Amino acid sequence: MEKKRENRRPRQESGNMLAQVRASVEILSPVPVSGKCGEKEYERLFIREPEVKAREGKMAYVRPEYHDRIMRITRVIGHDRLSLSAYIDHVLTHHFNQCEEAIKSLYAKNYDSVF
Repeated sequence: MEKKRENRRPRQESGNMLAQVRASVEILSPVPVSGKCGEKEYERLFIREPEVKAREGKMAYVRPEYHDRIMRITRVIGHDRLSLSAYIDHVLTHHFNQCEEAIKSLYAKNYDSVF
């Protein structure tokens, strides 16, 4: 099940600027960490419109074999309507949702404060 949120502009309150982060999709039933994923779940998670346009992102390099594989996936499963950057964005969103606690823990263990 997906839950949509509204886009809101920053607003001024008591002299402080509050900004709300744009998040258009929240995944409420992620795929188990075991890595097994059904067809419907795969399409729901990865083969959909992006929340961020490619021109708003940053460039990243991908192994040639992964690039070829992703392009085949987006052309065939995405019916040529899904960009490479949209697919990668969905995969990374899923990865961060699945691994958030481990990433936070490892980051805290490896972070050395400047002071």
